[in-house]
Amino acid sequence: MIVERSKDGFRVTVPCKVNLFLEVLGKRVDGYHSLDTVMMAVSLADELEISHRDDGRLLLSVELPERSCQNLDEEDLAWAIPADQSNLILRALERFRVFLGQPHYGANIRLIKHVPAMAGLGGGSADAAAALVLGTLLWTEHLKLDQFSTVASELGSDVNFFLESHRDGFWLARCTGRGEKIESLQCKKPLHLVVVHPPRGCGTKEVFDALRLEPSPRVLANPDKLIQALEQGNIKTIGETLTNRLEQAAEGTTDWIDRSRRQINRYDHHGQCLSGSGSARFCLCTTREQAEKIASEIRLQGEMRAYCVQSWQSPSIEEQIIRIRNG
Repeated sequence: MIVERSKDGFRVTVPCKVNLFLEVLGKRVDGYHSLDTVMMAVSLADELEISHRDDGRLLLSVELPERSCQNLDEEDLAWAIPADQSNLILRALERFRVFLGQPHYGANIRLIKHVPAMAGLGGGSADAAAALVLGTLLWTEHLKLDQFSTVASELGSDVNFFLESHRDGFWLARCTGRGEKIESLQCKKPLHLVVVHPPRGCGTKEVFDALRLEPSPRVLANPDKLIQALEQGNIKTIGETLTNRLEQAAEGTTDWIDRSRRQINRYDHHGQCLSGSGSARFCLCTTREQAEKIASEIRLQGEMRAYCVQSWQSPSIEEQIIRIRNG
């Protein structure tokens, strides 16, 4: 994230994520699935702003600049972003002010949405994490992020990643449990990718319901080779070890998964993979110029969204909060 002061309050630019590795270990007694996943933040980002309200209301406005640039049909839900209490931003701020013991704190929140929904890119979780950071700046003076990690994990499995995964400038982590247990990882150099999102999304519940895990014992994929390749900056091996257990289940929910795979395979790249539960896919490129060329050509086909992105780099959120509070 990038955290700044704004004219009336504070502003956050928050990246989305891709899953370089995702294994499903089994179903838990609470109904969730145990995961082992490597997630990396990338430069496709939303923007949030917050300012005080005196009447105790939380009021969210949503702007969709990408929507006007695309020909959408009624089944394309990429920009069906609610501004009511179903939005994770408002749920995050509601829980956070209760956590603070100040349920009557109010705020105006403005969301400028660039990350498509139903894509497996964690846009909703990223926005919830950003809302918690904004609430910290607006409503507290000394609270640290680790003091409300439980609030973050209750909002969604990916929220903690966007708060805790920083290491040496990169936002990259191995996440276990439901995804809320974070182990930050090293990355030797920036990675360049193309993220492709078709006009049909995937519902997370629908994909997990379609998942068929082999009876135990079964062979589980292991991310160790990928993690070593990231540490060494070995692009070829990173591409070869991209893994997502949910791929086949997601394919069963929409034929756009296979169509986007075939589209990407028309181009030279180091490997491609589904992100999260889909429907977005990404491929790994050698340079930014190569990624820009592929994304541009896919967009010209007119069927799918395509974004040239790179691994996200910024100071830790704690560093940025300290700078703002001292500034």
